[in-house]
Amino acid sequence: MSNSSDNPIIPKSVIDLLVSDILRKNGISIDKAKGKISDEQKQMLKDLVKDLSLQVDSFVKKPTKEQEIDPK
Repeated sequence: MSNSSDNPIIPKSVIDLLVSDILRKNGISIDKAKGKISDEQKQMLKDLVKDLSLQVDSFVKKPTKEQEIDPK
C-alpha cells in the first residue's frame, strides 16, 4: 500500500507561489478576474472548496496502517 512519501504534502505558500506565477505569466490579474466571474461561478467555486475541505478533513482523520497496528 502507499505510504506518506507517495503523497507528499505541499505547503500552501508553495501552491500560492505557483498559482500566482502562472497567472502572471498569462497576463491575468486577480482584480480583473474577480470582476469577470458570475455569481453562479462564485457559488460553484464555494461549493468546490467546501467539498475539497470535507475530503481533506476525512483523509486527515483516516487512521494510517501504522496507527491501526500500534495505537498510541
